[in-house]
This record gives sequence, structure tokens and C-alpha cells, in this order.
Amino acid sequence: MTVTQAVDVKVLVVHASAPDSGLVESPMQSGSSASVSEHTVQRTLLDMGLCSRRPDNLPLLSQRHRQLRLQWAWQHRDWAMDEWKRVAWSDES
Repeated sequence: MTVTQAVDVKVLVVHASAPDSGLVESPMQSGSSASVSEHTVQRTLLDMGLCSRRPDNLPLLSQRHRQLRLQWAWQHRDWAMDEWKRVAWSDES
């Protein structure tokens, strides 16, 4: 697949309402004399960072979890900056 074709694939996928490799493959076939397989399109999309993923369904916080969070926040509301500096935050590397 040429660079021009790869750009065309990306444009097609970004603007498609329900992109899949089959939808991208057919317009690529009609505008070119070269044959482009569905596998080639899938691999190219993956190389571009466009892969299909579904968001995880996470459970909502229960009433108990909300109460525990609020209780924890009230217990730590008067902490000084020095105390917060000793906390190891899980979202930091």
C-alpha cells in the first residue's frame, strides 16, 4: 500500500460512521488498478493506531463506596502539605 493510499484509508475511516476494513477496502479497489486485500487494510489501520476497541463497562459506585469516600475525605480534610507529599498516588509513575 502506498503512502497516498494509506492517507486515503485514514480519511475514509475517520469520516465513516461505522468503520471496518471491508468498508475501506471497496473504495480502495475501485480507485486503483492494484488489488488491496482486507488484511492489508487491517494491518495499515493498526499501524496508524486506528484499532477497534470497546469501552469497558465499569460498575458505578455503590452507596457504601460513596459513603466510604466521603468519610475518608472528611478525615483528611485538614492535612498539611507535608502530609500529602508522603502519599504515594497510584496514577503517578
